[in-house]
Amino acid sequence: MKTYIIGYGSLLNRSSLNRTLPQVEKIEPIYLNQYCRYWHANENITPTFSSTFLGVSKSEHSRINCIIFEIEESFLPVIDKREFLYHREQVNLNDIEFTSNQFEINTDDNIWIYITDKPSLASKEFPIIQSYVDVCLSGAMQLEEEFNLENFAIDFIKTTKQWSPSWVNDRIFPRAPHIHQPDAYRIDIMLSENINQYFSKIIIE
Repeated sequence: MKTYIIGYGSLLNRSSLNRTLPQVEKIEPIYLNQYCRYWHANENITPTFSSTFLGVSKSEHSRINCIIFEIEESFLPVIDKREFLYHREQVNLNDIEFTSNQFEINTDDNIWIYITDKPSLASKEFPIIQSYVDVCLSGAMQLEEEFNLENFAIDFIKTTKQWSPSWVNDRIFPRAPHIHQPDAYRIDIMLSENINQYFSKIIIE
């Protein structure tokens, strides 16, 4: 019996994934049915800074793009600690659409996803932050290129719900963001073309 994790936010980004689980080498992009991704995980990063991050909930007839990767069962507590805003639930293998053949997963294997504990939408107090959007979207773009997937990054935007005008641009030196976020221009174009009603209201801090 093997253990797999589904990542749908910052874990799409290999750098973010490997900071938590450096032993993970092989991943596969997937589409997951019966779940919806939302901006609804509030966190106090520090006593003075708060943000809203991505989470998922069960949702009939919904579909999101994610990744799946294998880990040793003994590492589950490490991920549980990282995902303290969420609880872990098992996923039905039949709800997964694979994009390649990286893994041979059986029905008796354990597939886990992290569900938001206390969903709460983005607000002025808990805004969406651009640095986190950048991590997620640049990860989706990397996957698109690595696995030759069409519109994987745009699918990430379109299958994510509850985008909000409560959104701050916290990139360092935002007048020249490419220095710190090389994909800044491409990310901004995709966001403006797909959710401009929210992106146009972003506040630079």
